[in-house]
Amino acid sequence: MSLQSPSEGVDLRSPIPATWSLVTALVIVHVASAVVAAARGWQLLGPGLLLPRPLDLRVHVGGQFSPLVWDGDVWRLATSVMLHADALHLALNAMALAALGRLLEPWLGGVRFLAWFALGGVGGSLASHWTGVVQSDGASGGAFALLGVAVVVGLRWRTYMPPEDQALMGPWLWAFLVLNLVLSFAVPVVDAVGHLGGLIVGLSVSVLPEAPWIRRGEAVGLGVFVGACAFGWLLG
Repeated sequence: MSLQSPSEGVDLRSPIPATWSLVTALVIVHVASAVVAAARGWQLLGPGLLLPRPLDLRVHVGGQFSPLVWDGDVWRLATSVMLHADALHLALNAMALAALGRLLEPWLGGVRFLAWFALGGVGGSLASHWTGVVQSDGASGGAFALLGVAVVVGLRWRTYMPPEDQALMGPWLWAFLVLNLVLSFAVPVVDAVGHLGGLIVGLSVSVLPEAPWIRRGEAVGLGVFVGACAFGWLLG
């Protein structure tokens, strides 16, 4: 992995358009799915925006549902990454992605940041599906993938960073990872397997060599993810 300027540290003024585009897309999907649900009489708009959504509604709007995935709706492994159970679920993932984007996007670049998020999200969906989790949605798998990337960045490049960023990319980041893993297993409604799947993907992709063909592959993978979401919501 090649960082653009590891010695310059975290620049809070650097533009992170990919990160904000991702967060905006998550909000748009949440609002749009609530509007669709209200229009079809599945749930009132207010509760659909704010309160926990029932299982059947989450399945109707493209959520991951293991029996349907086995029947061929594999696009749900992608669309479910962009869906959330309620406003709190969305807010927590959006804040995590905004923080991780601030750390990573200036170094990785926008396409790689989004591609690794998508790969981690689908990896988390697959881990849940293969281990028998019947229904699971959310961007947490992608967020855990990026958290894994940040951990590797801290391990590999921490000595080149300013002192204040050494603490951020070292002890603080490790503590954040451990806390989130503990919460993943301690809170019953959280899909811990999906989080682990995303984390493993992030740790794996972060050691990929820097090569043009890998960059092209990441761009293609991101395009496939977007295409799967579009297919699922428009034609699925």
